[in-house]
Amino acid sequence: MRLVIFALCFGLALSIGAQSEEKAVQNGFALLEALIQKDGDKAFSLMDTSVRSKISPADLSSLWRQVELGLQLGNYLDTQGYLYESPSLYIGLLFAKGPIDLKVSFAPDGGIIGFFFEAPTDKTPYRIPEYADTSLFTELSFTLQSGKYALPGKLCVPKGKGPFPLVILSHGSGPNGMDEKMGPNRIFRDLAYGLASQGIAVYRFHKRTYVYGLESAENSDELTVKEEYLDDLYAAIDTLDLFPQINSTRLYLMGHSLGALLAPRVALGSGKLRGIIMAAAPVQPLDSLVLYQMEYLDALDSSGTYYRALNDTREEIAYLRSPEFSLESESNWLPLQLNAHYWMDILNYHAVDSLKKYPGYALVLQADDDYQVPFGEYVRWQNELKKRKKTYYASFPGLGHGFFPSKGLKGPAQYDHYAPVSEEMIVRVVRFVRKEAD
Repeated sequence: MRLVIFALCFGLALSIGAQSEEKAVQNGFALLEALIQKDGDKAFSLMDTSVRSKISPADLSSLWRQVELGLQLGNYLDTQGYLYESPSLYIGLLFAKGPIDLKVSFAPDGGIIGFFFEAPTDKTPYRIPEYADTSLFTELSFTLQSGKYALPGKLCVPKGKGPFPLVILSHGSGPNGMDEKMGPNRIFRDLAYGLASQGIAVYRFHKRTYVYGLESAENSDELTVKEEYLDDLYAAIDTLDLFPQINSTRLYLMGHSLGALLAPRVALGSGKLRGIIMAAAPVQPLDSLVLYQMEYLDALDSSGTYYRALNDTREEIAYLRSPEFSLESESNWLPLQLNAHYWMDILNYHAVDSLKKYPGYALVLQADDDYQVPFGEYVRWQNELKKRKKTYYASFPGLGHGFFPSKGLKGPAQYDHYAPVSEEMIVRVVRFVRKEAD
């Protein structure tokens, strides 16, 4: 998992006008106070009428616990000022483990139409890794149309005579943008530039939940990975294989974390992929992995920051695994407060079985210092797939979940420093696309 948070995205893609900074600050801080106090009724009263049908007071009451649990930042300590850039207000929040921004967007009359918890605004320019040569490829803006959803993206196409093999990038959990930011690092942009410099076209795009929030499904209470991942990845495959610069017989999907777990499912559903690349892919059930992460963080931090969250997680997983769990179960009873349809879908999916049925090539990648998808998962893949042909493996010492150097740090601190994605990992992907998958 990139960060164990899935459902904190309530932004809506609306065109809204300016309104006074004073009113925005007043309503934004009122929302923050209501969330901290778990006063769902107060928070609901601040919502614009256009979004009230998409969220309930009960959802808002349980949200703050999701922040403390899912973002792995520990207890809330204080605010760190604010910035108003119409139509949004950014409130800096300080937690025991680091800062985060609450971004609040407003309708013209001051009602709140959406809010996100996101990394603090980082104005540091992107650094092109030394292994990337931007003179060797062209980066094109390309918006993917997936049903009624328009998802902005970038297509990197090598220069020279094509057609070229194509790698489509699939995000980890949470509402990720096309670059899949992790701290000051841009994982997918590094991958795109590194692979395109080696003659491989790459497409990356904003995840639907990043652009549309609660509007990502017809009924937000029934959103599953179909809406979060599958529909848009199928659309990308079906659209891009028609491009004259793309070799339609050499299409690959590279998933990271939850995106890697779902890659075999996409491959079976599409039938057009020559191979899949699974980076930091878990094998054990998602709820078990969430519990492992919480136990790891609790053991790492002797202050007891994660003690309550760990106990809550244990109770939620016990309920999820009990006969009482059904599609009627409330999300605030379930791990990460994901809805019952999401959990039912995930628990009924078996990645190993799907990969065994997939006839194409597979490359499993693992970072040895990954604390979110630990090394044991990599060993499980190897043990489960001993008889599967066309399967390749590679692990990388000294790298964390984002496949950049962990610098010997433990837990979320691994993500605080800048480092490009490992060149060694990119070279391994290039070899797979050029040689093994033949």
